[in-house]
Amino acid sequence: MTPAPLSPAFLTALLEAERALGRLAEVVEEPVRRQRLWADAARREACAAARLDGVAVDATEFLVATVNTDLVPTAGRGAAQSVRALWQGALFTQGVITAPAAYDQDAARPAPAAGAAADAWRAVAELEASLADPGLLDRLGLDDEDGDSDDGEAAPRTEAPQPWTLRWVEALWRCLQAEVSGRDPGRLVLSPEREDDAATLLQRLDTAGQDPGMLGAVGTLADLLRPAPDLRIPTWAVPAARLMGALAVARTCRVPQVWLPMSVALQTERTAAGIAARGRDEAWRLWLTDAVAETARRERRRALALDQTAEGWRRRVGSKRRNSRLPDVLDFLFEEPAFTVRRVQKRLGSTFRGAQLLVDELLEAGIVREATNRALDRVFVATDLMP
Repeated sequence: MTPAPLSPAFLTALLEAERALGRLAEVVEEPVRRQRLWADAARREACAAARLDGVAVDATEFLVATVNTDLVPTAGRGAAQSVRALWQGALFTQGVITAPAAYDQDAARPAPAAGAAADAWRAVAELEASLADPGLLDRLGLDDEDGDSDDGEAAPRTEAPQPWTLRWVEALWRCLQAEVSGRDPGRLVLSPEREDDAATLLQRLDTAGQDPGMLGAVGTLADLLRPAPDLRIPTWAVPAARLMGALAVARTCRVPQVWLPMSVALQTERTAAGIAARGRDEAWRLWLTDAVAETARRERRRALALDQTAEGWRRRVGSKRRNSRLPDVLDFLFEEPAFTVRRVQKRLGSTFRGAQLLVDELLEAGIVREATNRALDRVFVATDLMP
């Protein structure tokens, strides 16, 4: 069956989105600029996604939660923890962190010490390890000559799954659940029903992504980001799907240096997105195409604004002695805009007193402010990096 021709409006929108994406990709080629932008985008994506889920987001409490959720006032701790979970998921999709290791239930079965059964067991284990991860065999201890197992407890499965695979979706889901479920993260696994849901979604995404360039990206986003009540994916998968949407354009358009926080567009234009999703399929895709273009333009502006922020901070602190560590602190604020004095001490390898003096200079320059009223474990936040 021949697909329907694209409307002139849709074609124009696709071309504009391609142009905006190219300009963003050019700007973030520089590694330091890209690192700053991605860290900032992960925080903004987490806050927007939480607001889409009805969470009352307090940006300051969220930043405090990135240090330690126990430092957030009790009244706002639940909301801050929810946003932190989404932030962790965003960092996972960026490849900055790994998901909490799942226990490998197969590893809990003691291996036979000798005989044909032992040989067969080891052969299967070696084959699986070579297919999945060349280093997995060593990490599971399958090459031990004595064949001893410990107390039968399942061992963590620490492989890094390939993006856009079932195991990767499960790892992303586990990353999101680890913060809020209260359960041992290693025992969080998708049920068979949810595995089927995830496999079906991945098949649909693969089909949509076969269209070239931006057309494939928009087709992928159309499945991932459709808002309620018109969801076409299971409710449990919605938070993970939004974060997958941040990678969809990079995947199909071959621009790995781009990470688009699409939840920000959904949250900003929530009413318009809902109307478009209920209309004809092309109306929804047209809205998404315009959203990709606008998001790319916004991220480009934000990347350049972060450059200006860094330069402004340096002007505020002025010229320091040659061996001052203050420039190092300014650099890591983009990655960690909320911190304690102990964290500065650890990052710099300095004394506590030296770290405290550096924080005092940041306070005096108005670059950071204290976010907690505590005598101990005080948390400071960079005022220019509030999500």
